[in-house]
Amino acid sequence: MLEFKKTAPLAQIGMMRQLSAPHWAQLEPGFTTLRECTAGEVISERGQPLDHSLLLVDGIVGRRIKVGRKQGARHHLVALQVPGDFVDLHAYPLKVLDHDIVAITNVRMAVISHERVKSLIDNQPEFIRQLWSLTLVDAAIHRHWALRNGTMRALQRVANLFAELITRMDAGGAAVSGSYALNLSQPHIGDTCGLSGVHINRVLRTLREANCCTYVKGELVVQDRAALNLIAEFDPDYLYLPGS
Repeated sequence: MLEFKKTAPLAQIGMMRQLSAPHWAQLEPGFTTLRECTAGEVISERGQPLDHSLLLVDGIVGRRIKVGRKQGARHHLVALQVPGDFVDLHAYPLKVLDHDIVAITNVRMAVISHERVKSLIDNQPEFIRQLWSLTLVDAAIHRHWALRNGTMRALQRVANLFAELITRMDAGGAAVSGSYALNLSQPHIGDTCGLSGVHINRVLRTLREANCCTYVKGELVVQDRAALNLIAEFDPDYLYLPGS
């Protein structure tokens, strides 16, 4: 993990666009340092006291929970964060988290102290409401994941995950000619969708043969977004996208 002083202002991307321009102008200078982590690195552990929160600038971060006893225990991904997301804003009121935060890819994050957050929102109820709304969107996404993995067929699950991630990444300006650097391994996709490796291979082949999208070496190339959304039965309302 590397940490260094921020030398340029951060762009207001992704979910940060939920904040009004004046509130972003107050918040942005509070990110005084940047932190870099490599893929697979644990950013914070469950139960670890936290006095700061992190804004994801580049890469993908996951929230994971250990399942089972120490012997043979495994980690299960319960959320993915994309650029423009607060990775752990809920650590401000909670102080500790019930899950690990881990770098899925190489990531860069901006750090803001909870002391700074407190100084910004004191006596600013509208600022509090806007920051609170960010955590409420996280909750809405969690509910959708539970619905997706509990009710959808394998093909729908993966297509729905892809449709969600690229919609969220579009809000962060991540797309280049319909190509998205998700950098998720097949085990990551299987974990988030509750599917085996055999299922994932079959689903990716079906999506490719439908000329819908191709996923190779972490790169998702979307040939027909309308077809992807149709297969996924994707409705983005639960994302509460800025401007929607």
